[in-house]
Amino acid sequence: MKTILSLVSVLVLFAVSAAAQNNGSAANGDFQFALNGASGSIQFDARQQGTSAHGQMSFNATLDVSNEDVDGEGVSTSAATKVSATVNFDCVRVNGNRAAMSGIVTTSSVPAYVGARAVLAVEDNGEGINAPGLDRFTWGLYRQAARTWTPSDAEVPGDNGAMLTWFATDFERPDDVAIPARQSEDINCRSFPFGSYAFEEVAHGGGNIQVKP
Repeated sequence: MKTILSLVSVLVLFAVSAAAQNNGSAANGDFQFALNGASGSIQFDARQQGTSAHGQMSFNATLDVSNEDVDGEGVSTSAATKVSATVNFDCVRVNGNRAAMSGIVTTSSVPAYVGARAVLAVEDNGEGINAPGLDRFTWGLYRQAARTWTPSDAEVPGDNGAMLTWFATDFERPDDVAIPARQSEDINCRSFPFGSYAFEEVAHGGGNIQVKP
C-alpha cells in the first residue's frame, strides 16, 4: 500500500510540475526573411512566467554591415556579409496575437554586438491557407548611451535635483500605478508600444510564428 501511495504522489507532483511549466504567455517561431538586401533566418522561443521571463533567439543572415561609426558612439565594426547572433531573453510581453521579447546578445560573429540589447517583436496571424494574413516581425539592436554629464540648475550651486528619486501617482486614483522619476534607460520589451513597430511580413511558406496569450 505504501508503494502505491508513493507512486501516486510522484505522479501528482509530476502533473503539477508540468502544468506549472505550461502556464504563462509564450511565443515561438522559426522563419526565413528577405528584405532590404538582407536575407536569413530567425529561431526563437520565449516564455513569461510570473514576474520572470526566459528564452533565446538565434539570428543568422547575409547582409552588408558597415564598418563606420554611424551612431557616433565611438564604436565601429568590421565590414561583414555573414552575421550571426544569439540573444538570451529576460523580458517578454504578450498582447493578443502580438509579442515583444528582449534580452542581451551573448554571442555574435560581430564582436561589437555582444552586450547590446536586442528586441524582437512578432505578430501571429494564424496558420494555413485560411489564415487572415501573414505572420509579421521586426527586430533591432540597441546600445545604452553613455552619460557624461548631469543636468543641474545653473542658478543653484550644488543643485542635485536630477539625482533625486520619487514616484508620481494620481492622488485621486488609489489604483494608479506609481511611475518612478528616474526610469531605467535600458531598452526592453516594454519600451515601445506595439503600434510603433514597423512589422515586416514573413513570406507564405517561409516559416511560422505562434503567440500564446
